[in-house]
Amino acid sequence: MARTMVGYRPAMSKLWTRLASAPALVVVAASTAIPLLAISVQHIASADIFAVWRRPGVTDALFFSLWQGMLSTVLTLAFGLFPTWVLARYRFAGRSILVALVTVPFVLPTIAVGAAFLAVLPTSLHRTTWAILLAHIFFNISVVVRTVGPLWRSVDQGLIESAQTLGASPAQVYRHLILPIARPAIISAGSLIFVMCFTSYGIIRILGGPGLATLDIEIYRRAVQLGDISGATVLGITQTLCIACAFAWWSRSQGAQFSKIGDRNSARALNRSSRIIVFLTATAFTAPLGALISSSLHTRDSWSLTGWKVLFGLQDIRGLDIDLPSSLATSLVYALAATAIAVPVGMAATAFARRHWIHTAVVLPLSTSPVVLGLAILITYDRAPFDFRSSRLLIPLVHAAIALPFVMRATIAIGNVIPPDLRHAAETLGAGPWRRWLNIDLPLLRPALATGVAFSLAMSLGEFGATSFLTRRNSSTLPISIANLFSRAGDIPRSTGMAAATLLIFITGLLVVSVDRRSYS
Repeated sequence: MARTMVGYRPAMSKLWTRLASAPALVVVAASTAIPLLAISVQHIASADIFAVWRRPGVTDALFFSLWQGMLSTVLTLAFGLFPTWVLARYRFAGRSILVALVTVPFVLPTIAVGAAFLAVLPTSLHRTTWAILLAHIFFNISVVVRTVGPLWRSVDQGLIESAQTLGASPAQVYRHLILPIARPAIISAGSLIFVMCFTSYGIIRILGGPGLATLDIEIYRRAVQLGDISGATVLGITQTLCIACAFAWWSRSQGAQFSKIGDRNSARALNRSSRIIVFLTATAFTAPLGALISSSLHTRDSWSLTGWKVLFGLQDIRGLDIDLPSSLATSLVYALAATAIAVPVGMAATAFARRHWIHTAVVLPLSTSPVVLGLAILITYDRAPFDFRSSRLLIPLVHAAIALPFVMRATIAIGNVIPPDLRHAAETLGAGPWRRWLNIDLPLLRPALATGVAFSLAMSLGEFGATSFLTRRNSSTLPISIANLFSRAGDIPRSTGMAAATLLIFITGLLVVSVDRRSYS
């Protein structure tokens, strides 16, 4: 009897592992794997596999994607390492606010970030490479802070003082001690930043101009404007395979996990140079947001609430129709539905599925360009027996798949520190896997649950690339409405778009700050 019971529990564990992993795999398969496979089989002409790379605009887009991605990565690391060191090693008033301020842009809607830089930059820099590079730095610097910061925070101050005692200058300490310690995290952060910049779509859509098209923009142009589905598919699948390999490597990197920069070991007061860094960082991250708010209050070179009045339906402008309640309600419904899918599915898969390949598999939607993902879903699910284009669940499913890796990483970060003895004791007392998870793991995973909810909501609210393909005329989300406003000529559409972007940034920022204030990773 004893042998039967001892052998029964591992069998139950394997069963629970398979059952808990299944929903995550279904979400990834339905939202990403099946559409990519279907579009590859049905719409790629063999001649286009090589011929598409010789068509006008393709090599230029590929070259621009590569060099702006590499330059954006180098600049982000160069400007990000100094505030990362200060935030990791110093204590000062408002530090948690500055950490949150630096973190918020990563989950802000790219369309809103583009709008903020249109507001803060002079007209001479609009539609230029410099505007794109600055926006990418602003958008991705939190990756450096959250990835490298925890490693630098753990550096023993005694090592630094010993090096200084032996005559090492601050520059020598930084180059020979500080940087080598963080090299794995810096490489990991740089890899993620490059992928994010290489696949940039929303920022390029707003800030890019003639000759400034990434591969994502070229895929959109070929699919929508030229009707070259085969060529667009070849470009999209090639890009997805390359990015998936990079993300799989990043997923296995221990340094790539986002961590909170806490206060426990940061006992040093600010010196003169660190005060300058804090001031410059705070200015750099508040200026675009402040300019965005200011632009929303300007119409025809004068202060005006016209943009906000039009946004909230308090003033009618001929030819300018925006239904804020409908767009906001649609965005919130999609965000809640995506969160209801991503959080339980991600937490269950992380809790029961210990195999690393599952964690790698769920990165597939994140490693797929939103433009490619939207195009693949649009084409795959438009005919029987999979005619789901009119289904309101399609967009939340895609948003859930994109948020799933972040939910799982938040769960892993906390789940790894749960003492195994608690589970072993409960198992000895006869508790099964499900009961152990409910009574032991779940209460301890509440911070991860809150993090997963907040980030799922924020990412769904701001998703633009895939949604731009899948949205319907009567179900536009707030980012789609913002893009439509910026596509219109005139001061009033622009100020209304700025007001809508401000509202979207406020909502998503509030979600992220609420998580950071509760000391979640």
